[in-house]
Amino acid sequence: MKNLLLSLLKINLVFLFFLEFSQVSFAQIIDVGSGSYITQFPGVDEAGRNTFPSGTPFTTGAAANKPVPTNDWWSAKIKNNHADNLFNYPYTLKTVNEGLVVTYMPWGVIDDIQPVIVGVSGLNASAVNVADFSDWTVTMDWSNADHNMQVTTGIGMPFLYFSKGMTDVAEITINEGSVEIVDEMMIITNAHNGADFVVYAPSGSVWSQNGNTYSSTLNGQNYWSMAFIPLSASNVNTVANEYKKYAYVFPVNTTT
Repeated sequence: MKNLLLSLLKINLVFLFFLEFSQVSFAQIIDVGSGSYITQFPGVDEAGRNTFPSGTPFTTGAAANKPVPTNDWWSAKIKNNHADNLFNYPYTLKTVNEGLVVTYMPWGVIDDIQPVIVGVSGLNASAVNVADFSDWTVTMDWSNADHNMQVTTGIGMPFLYFSKGMTDVAEITINEGSVEIVDEMMIITNAHNGADFVVYAPSGSVWSQNGNTYSSTLNGQNYWSMAFIPLSASNVNTVANEYKKYAYVFPVNTTT
């Protein structure tokens, strides 16, 4: 009887092995460089991990019509309505209803301080969607009622590129740091952990101040940008002017 049970167990194990092997065999193997992947879901591991993500991806526009990466620095935004600890280096970013929190964390995770919040007047988006992405960049979208804002950035990119609805008013709230307005530029020094930023509005733009909030119609345009000044810069204003030639050049069709 014992020998019969052992024989049946061996047969079952062999059957399971060939069943799993046949599943992998029928899956198409795609070679990529020195590696490869299969086109069939391999299943979860012994701890029940590696299953399909729950919920619906927070995507819109072009991003909703193509597979999205789940292992990129911004991938948390696909899973969650809002995301923090978005490290694109040098920035540390966080999405909130009112817009994009911009800060600098040289170590550890993001804190509760929101040094700079970039948005548009009246914005209150309960969720932020990924609107598009490339091999290098990602574009996030805030939309509610008649208000809209998008931001595009990439890993290692010192610029954040913003756009808004034509009737929206750009709005920047400064909770930490000092502000100097130089024509259409807004220079923010010592925002957090020694970081300095500069906001570039289109030529001819005027910034209006109400407390710690600055707003602009952007001289009738719908775009602006923000740059991270190197920590080693000896003169922030000089570097801000040097960076200005890149301030309105939105990245497109990137290839790394």
